[in-house]
Amino acid sequence: MSSAVLLNMVILTLRDPAEAARRLLAMRLGADVLWLAFFLAVILNAMVQSASGFVLPLISPDVQQLAEPLSRTLFVSVAAILISVMTFLLVGRTLGGTGTFNDIMTLIVWLQILQIVGQAIVLVLVAIVPFLFLPASLAMLALSLYITLHFLNEAHRFASLGKSFLVILLSALVAIPFVLWLSPSGPV
Repeated sequence: MSSAVLLNMVILTLRDPAEAARRLLAMRLGADVLWLAFFLAVILNAMVQSASGFVLPLISPDVQQLAEPLSRTLFVSVAAILISVMTFLLVGRTLGGTGTFNDIMTLIVWLQILQIVGQAIVLVLVAIVPFLFLPASLAMLALSLYITLHFLNEAHRFASLGKSFLVILLSALVAIPFVLWLSPSGPV
């Protein structure tokens, strides 16, 4: 894919996530491409997480992130993405969805890469204008939820965003024990 095609896909995802999902699914990416994109997302995520460990304390000395070893950051990233894919797949199917592993993986990896770019933009933005950290982070979270709703709706071929929201809600409940296990301080 050329950079122009990628940029157009980013814009389409932000403007019309359902259409972007349909186009991404129509590509029918092979397992080799999906896993390569998956590991690219994992590595990029680790880089952004490491960068945030340097930038956030500069913005506010009160914000001290625990420095985690790179191996743990990579492990958590791999686990988080795979847990998301599997829970979205299994919960969606339980609710009558017809998405496949490759469908969900394609869309979640694309969303993950967009979120990483968004996090990098937020880091640069808050390095310049620190008070925008919270609003920018909340806006990115809301946009990610909006895109995820449409992506799951298309992947599972649901007729409503309500079912997609239910998939996200139930998936979150299923994933909570794993999230607690992966958190730096361990289960509470």
